[in-house]
This record gives sequence, structure tokens and C-alpha cells, in this order.
Amino acid sequence: MSALRRFVLGLDWLLGQVEAVLLAAMVAAITAVTFAQVFTRYVTENPLTWTEEVARYLFVWITLIGAAAGVRLHAHFGLDILRRYVPPLRGFLGAVTMLIVAGFLGLLLYTGIAETRQAALQYSPALQVRMHWAYLAIPVGAGLALWHVLAHWVRSGFAAHPLDKIEERK
Repeated sequence: MSALRRFVLGLDWLLGQVEAVLLAAMVAAITAVTFAQVFTRYVTENPLTWTEEVARYLFVWITLIGAAAGVRLHAHFGLDILRRYVPPLRGFLGAVTMLIVAGFLGLLLYTGIAETRQAALQYSPALQVRMHWAYLAIPVGAGLALWHVLAHWVRSGFAAHPLDKIEERK
């Protein structure tokens, strides 16, 4: 295995571990924040004003980091009827599928960066922090997912279909 391939696959594995830890922490945080909101609203009848906003932003981050983790684990839904019934097209369909995914993620990364820059001019209503912290989830999630597509190509080859069984990591 070449040094570059080992580096890409090792970094992909490491990013997957970091994503898993971040997702677990964010799910725990959104659970605690939501519980605090419900408790203060219905038990103390004095709701916290910031909890709804924090939960919303955590949900966005969980969604986009989770989507990147799904790309890494090949866990997204796929339509594989052509791949299954026309085996000679398997490599071509794999390449086309991953190119479309990479193109979409590249566009999402580009527009996410632009939106994040624009959002830096705004403040959130309850927390009074710059909105770029919420919008930053878009380019981070897209960048991670794009990295996982690159790692897929390094691991399995350019024509490997994302629905094929993935090899053991690292």
C-alpha cells in the first residue's frame, strides 16, 4: 500500500471516529437542552429563551455531520436496479454515481462557504452570536462528505459503486 493511500485511508478512519464522537456529544447536548426547555416551560413555568435556538442549531449540525458519516459508511439509500440487472454497467454506473455525488458536494461546499460569509453579518435572536456558527455546518458537512468520496475512490477505485460492500476500514 502506498504512503499516500495509507495516509488518505488513515485520515478517513480518523475523521470517521471524530464524527462519531461529535455526533454522540451533539445528540447528548440536544437531548439535555430539549429536556431543559420542556422542564422550564411546564414545571417552572418560566421557559429558558435560548434553548429552542440552541436545539435548532445542534439539529442542523447533527444532520450535516451525520450525512457526511453516512457517505463514509455508504449508508445512504440508493436505487440499484440497473446495477443489479445490467452487470456490465456496474463500473460505469459507479463512476457516474460518485461523480454526481462529488459534484453536488462540491457545489454545496462552494455555496456553503459563500452563505457562511454572508451569515457572519447577522446575529442570532436569542443567543446574540454571529450566525456563521450555525451556517458553518454546511461547508463542514459538505467538506467531510467530499473527503469521504475521495477516500472511497482511493479505497475501492474510481469505478466502484457506492452500494458495493465496503472493505474493512484501516
